[in-house]
Amino acid sequence: MGSGILNIGVTGLNAAQAGVLTTSHNIANASTKGFSRQQIVQTTNAPMFTGAGFIGQGTNVETIQRVYDKFLSGQVLSAQTGAAEMDSYLAEIKQIDHLLADPDAGLSPAMADFFKGVQDVAANPQSISARQAMLSSSQALVGRFQSIDQRLREIRDGINGQITGEVSLINSYAQQIASVNQRIIAAEASGPGQPANDLLDQRDQLIADLNKEIRVTTLQQSDGSYSVFIGNGQALVAGTLSYSMQAAAAPADPERTIVALRSPNGSTVNMPESLLSGGKLGGLIAFRSESLDLAQNSLGRIAIGLAQNFNDIHRLGQNLSGGLGGAFFNVPTPVVNAGSANASQATLLSAQIINSDYRISYNGGTSTYDVVRLSDNSAAGAFAAAAFPITVDGVKISLASGAAVAGDTFLVRPASSVGSRVIAESDNTGTAVLDSAGSNIQALTTSDYQLAVTAVDAVPNYTFALTRLSDRQTWTGSGTGATAALAAQAALADLATKQQVGFQLGFSGTVPSLNDSFVIQPTRGGAGNISVAVTDPSGIAAALPMRTAAASGNTGTAAIDAGSVEDRSYLPLTAPITLTFNSTTNQFAVSGAVPVVSNIAYNPATASSKTISFNGLSFTISGTPQNNDSFTLSSNSGGVSDNRTMQLLGNLQNLSTLAGTPGSTTSGASASYQSAYSQIVSQVGNKTREVEVTGKAQQTQADQAQSAVDQISGVNLDEEAADLLRFQQAYQASAKLIDTAGKLFDEILALGR
Repeated sequence: MGSGILNIGVTGLNAAQAGVLTTSHNIANASTKGFSRQQIVQTTNAPMFTGAGFIGQGTNVETIQRVYDKFLSGQVLSAQTGAAEMDSYLAEIKQIDHLLADPDAGLSPAMADFFKGVQDVAANPQSISARQAMLSSSQALVGRFQSIDQRLREIRDGINGQITGEVSLINSYAQQIASVNQRIIAAEASGPGQPANDLLDQRDQLIADLNKEIRVTTLQQSDGSYSVFIGNGQALVAGTLSYSMQAAAAPADPERTIVALRSPNGSTVNMPESLLSGGKLGGLIAFRSESLDLAQNSLGRIAIGLAQNFNDIHRLGQNLSGGLGGAFFNVPTPVVNAGSANASQATLLSAQIINSDYRISYNGGTSTYDVVRLSDNSAAGAFAAAAFPITVDGVKISLASGAAVAGDTFLVRPASSVGSRVIAESDNTGTAVLDSAGSNIQALTTSDYQLAVTAVDAVPNYTFALTRLSDRQTWTGSGTGATAALAAQAALADLATKQQVGFQLGFSGTVPSLNDSFVIQPTRGGAGNISVAVTDPSGIAAALPMRTAAASGNTGTAAIDAGSVEDRSYLPLTAPITLTFNSTTNQFAVSGAVPVVSNIAYNPATASSKTISFNGLSFTISGTPQNNDSFTLSSNSGGVSDNRTMQLLGNLQNLSTLAGTPGSTTSGASASYQSAYSQIVSQVGNKTREVEVTGKAQQTQADQAQSAVDQISGVNLDEEAADLLRFQQAYQASAKLIDTAGKLFDEILALGR
């Protein structure tokens, strides 16, 4: 009996000792990050059968388990990775929000000062000091564009550096998790069925820390190890093996750091940004693609639009020396990068934002509409009436109604407002009415694009795919030509008819190969590369290069307005153009024009005024002329006080010249430069608020989930003190039992003496 009591006492003593050790371990690790409270699992030993029934044989500590809820821990991970992502996003977007909305450092005050300078020249066109002040405000505006763009580039460089740092940190966590996996496998193999609690806690904490850098999912293997995945199932850790990540420049964008996954054999696969979500890394990447790219491209779009629109009007003017106006701003061109993995050395050379006017003439002999691009006076194509609507340089031109007659001519001004984009020559005799869907400037979006060669055959036929990266919309086009370069041009021309994207593409040099790709950034460099082209104040074109006048001997009440210039192709006027009224035919006979136009009908009995357009000149005659009354259009020599061009330039401040919603497929402009900039400020401000609110909500969820975990797995010192006292008493009782067993055994021995 004494032996049985002794054995039972020993089992109780061992169990109490295990309880004291486990409780002591809990107390010692109460402040250890990621530690889960442990407890002993105690069961009875198998009882011994006797005639009097089963007699107990004491207790046994089956295992020491950690108090852990996988479901609650998963909730913590989900909320924490979202909170970390929003915190990372918010820290970066606040920089842009403060930069763009700053009342002093933002674009708005510089733009207001620039147009004030324009208005001052309009008020005093002959003043050299006013012209110099306008040049100074122009340089200040350009400097503001460049300084904001430079700050955005610095933020971009900072993002690239942080991504590189995040990749190194993620790799470190992955290696540590793989190492702990190996230790867990070895530890649990040495004690079959017994969990390596402290190592499990250590691994869970590493996974939690990794999850704050990038969203991860885990899968437990049969040997007790965890496999860790990112994205849509890319393995970062597989048991004892880790797959490291690598930061590198994007193949077609050296200013953009991307992430690749590298396998143990050394091969790498670039990770799409859409798969890198959650955690600090996900926040950095989301900020760059959703807000930084948008802000920089939007700012560039305003710079390009302002420069091009200003140039278009300035070129139609006359400077202080009597010469025609030139470009006031140097307009930035799209940025094009060839993929580093391209098999060929093909260069995507002609990515251009063409913002030209066009002259369309109907050729009766060939029954085609001949299109001339006025920016360089080059032929842009010949189209049959059945081919309408046609797309020229991305500008869609349609035949609204009627039919043309040989010699009918139309001036297409895509940048003008809806309804006034096409001007028919006043001597047209046909009924054709043309319309235009808008300019490339209006069609510019805030997105980047990717052009890829998706198929090439022996002919060769080329198939291209152009993808708008902001929403992944893709257009395709194919074509065949005498050379691969012509095939490329044909394919891109076909591509352009699908939708206006704001720029034109063409290859130069070596022909492209299958799977070659190119990234086109139409507006990325707009703000950083804009500059002022005019350096001499006298080179500012404030006047118009033509003037109108009524003959002093006119006897009727007809009058002519100051007129406007729509096309400079026939300027400067080498001789006056005279319009003489014939009351019998109700026509003005035109003389002196080169080329000479036909008689122009004007019937004061049916209309009190008429706008007349020919040779790129437009003017309005109103009232009732008498027979032989005449009007002249002549060169504006000595027009130093003329401010007509400068008034038009000043009006640009409040005109809607840009698409109100960048990237919209609807034609027409509905935003001024200021409203377009305000839209950027509003978008960034709203996104900042959205990220801030979302981040707070995610953090609240994380705190609540962590609180629930702590209630189950956390160490409560009061509870542990009570357990310690309980196990101490159990230890003392078991010791007393052993002492009693010893005394009983001594009594039995004494009976035998």
